[in-house]
Amino acid sequence: MAILGMEGTLGTGIGLLLGLALLKYSGYVSAVRKELSYIAAGAVFLLLAGVAESGLFGIAGFDKAIQYINIVFVVVAFLLTLIGALLMAVQIFSKIR
Repeated sequence: MAILGMEGTLGTGIGLLLGLALLKYSGYVSAVRKELSYIAAGAVFLLLAGVAESGLFGIAGFDKAIQYINIVFVVVAFLLTLIGALLMAVQIFSKIR
């Protein structure tokens, strides 16, 4: 994503949403709809972290608060994406047996 000029949390969030859009054509969407909602929520939190990252830096007193908010958004996004990926793997691999 660095080639397109999107890097960091904003590029990762857009990449996740692009992956979810392309997953629609794989045929697995109907089987893992609930799990995809976790990943989509994680992508939205990554987009929020990207917006907070590019936000109010330079204003005295807000730098530390924005950094902490950004850390919270990234951690929540990581946990939601991890939960969604693990639940999706369990759902797909349970059908293979």
